[in-house]
Amino acid sequence: MALAIVGAMIPDGGLAKVDWPSVQFAQFEHDEKYHREISRLSVQDRLRHMALHFAKYAGRLHDEPSNEVIKRTAVDTLIIAISCANILNRDISTITPSVANGCVGLEQFSRTLSVAAGEMAGACERIDHLEDFPFRAAIGEQVDVILVAAFGFIASLQLNPVGEMASRLSGIKAKSIFHGRL
Repeated sequence: MALAIVGAMIPDGGLAKVDWPSVQFAQFEHDEKYHREISRLSVQDRLRHMALHFAKYAGRLHDEPSNEVIKRTAVDTLIIAISCANILNRDISTITPSVANGCVGLEQFSRTLSVAAGEMAGACERIDHLEDFPFRAAIGEQVDVILVAAFGFIASLQLNPVGEMASRLSGIKAKSIFHGRL
């Protein structure tokens, strides 16, 4: 099922009314089809790759971004957080209703993303050193923190998350030589 056909938000229901399991599955399908080089990495390497995405997005927010860059970064953060949830086999629908009406400002979103990206990178580093550390729980916790912040910030921007995700992902799909055939 493509993100473009997943039911959009119901105007009076906000994030809680989105069919998040379908969105999550559509993201899984997208990653498998359009990011094969990443989906075939080990779990540790995929999570490390995602931590790098979060660090990149956190940096973007500290570089006097335009409103368009802020919006794109919020949506990209949500996309990567959902991909992380998929890697960790976490159901995001258990998180979304609790933050459906919460709003997060740019400063809070930026700080939360920066700290969580750092914590996630630290957990990835501990994997490399084979430290006695609950890395899966630590990374999962940071993914949840990022999801909550992204949901809250997207709500404050009054964006339709499903529509915005579909728009961002369509550009990625168009770059594939197999676009329209996958």
